[in-house]
Amino acid sequence: MRYCVQPATAKDVALLVLAMGDEDAGDTEYDGDGEQKPLDHLLNAFLSSTEVWAAHDPQGQPCALWGVSPTSHDFEVGRFWLLTCEEVETQPHDLVALSIIVLPEMLTSYSRLESIVDSQNARALALLQGLGFTVEPPSFHEPTGRRCHRVWIEADASTLAQETRPGLLN
Repeated sequence: MRYCVQPATAKDVALLVLAMGDEDAGDTEYDGDGEQKPLDHLLNAFLSSTEVWAAHDPQGQPCALWGVSPTSHDFEVGRFWLLTCEEVETQPHDLVALSIIVLPEMLTSYSRLESIVDSQNARALALLQGLGFTVEPPSFHEPTGRRCHRVWIEADASTLAQETRPGLLN
């Protein structure tokens, strides 16, 4: 499918979030505030991000968002997040190709990208590992009460797949 990747707007986030139910956002990481609903957490992630990118389908609808913000302990390290609609999730090649466009942009602002991924989210773990992220063994993540993997990639990593970018992506 043909996609256009560009900086995201609040409208992009709202449209993608409205297409989701709370149950679809269950794999998000929480910051220890057990009262916060998953979709509220996603909106807060957008507001605290220094960069957010959106992939739009041919009808102009957002189908994937990538965001990154500095971690509280090291401003050189970016905490990244990804939100997709079902359309993109069922096309893993498209998601990889789109991520190959967005991640190098994030790595120009941060020396390292990292996140926490629920150990039951095999699809996300496979995607990140395929892109060259290091996936650490799972451990108990206290804020979520789940077993999670810490994933990360360095800006100078030559492992981030720089495949030939399909001409239909941008």
